[in-house]
Amino acid sequence: MNPLIGELPTDPETNARYSHLKQLNPEWWQRAVALIATPLTDQITGILKTTEDTLEIPWFNRVVSIHPATRTMNYIGDRQPQLRYQDGLVILALLNYLTKHRQLPPDTELINENHLTGGTTFFRGPHLMASVILAQSYSNKGGELIKKSRLWGGQPTPYGEFGVKFEIFPGLNWTIALWESDPEFPARAQYLFDRKLDRIFQLDIIWALGNLVAAKL
Repeated sequence: MNPLIGELPTDPETNARYSHLKQLNPEWWQRAVALIATPLTDQITGILKTTEDTLEIPWFNRVVSIHPATRTMNYIGDRQPQLRYQDGLVILALLNYLTKHRQLPPDTELINENHLTGGTTFFRGPHLMASVILAQSYSNKGGELIKKSRLWGGQPTPYGEFGVKFEIFPGLNWTIALWESDPEFPARAQYLFDRKLDRIFQLDIIWALGNLVAAKL
């Protein structure tokens, strides 16, 4: 490990308390049940389809089926259908927001985690953003980062030496800016997202979103 990168954050899903979708907030699961029951569901931006017991939403260039009664989420038609805990956490938090607001706020400006209210104190130590993992993994392989990101709908963008942007969900975008290492400086990666994000999620959910982006790459 490059000593200038420092200690890497631990994958939270190695903790048994954060490894199964059924461990997610039961109130959020119940709100997903209520969301299915409301006749206004088809007016919520991003929801593709509802039946009497499931929701379908776009998620990282795939479609996810959400079944609140059994507390399961699956990628439709994917070889690895079961979603991770971190995906489920963010998805339920997103649905919780949409239940109240019907759509996401408009974009304003790109920032990093340190510009969020409380970000400079929260995103350190055990809550260090997982962008540092990407800096280590792709320190001299920026082209590979771009290539792999395409599997999840990522598109090149002019940030850093190698930048990629994901539309995670309609109106919810996430950018990675990577600078490869050179003889003078270690590799560096930065997450960028719209300032509206802390109107949608608490800081721990934003941290989880950063974790799942890194896990997919």
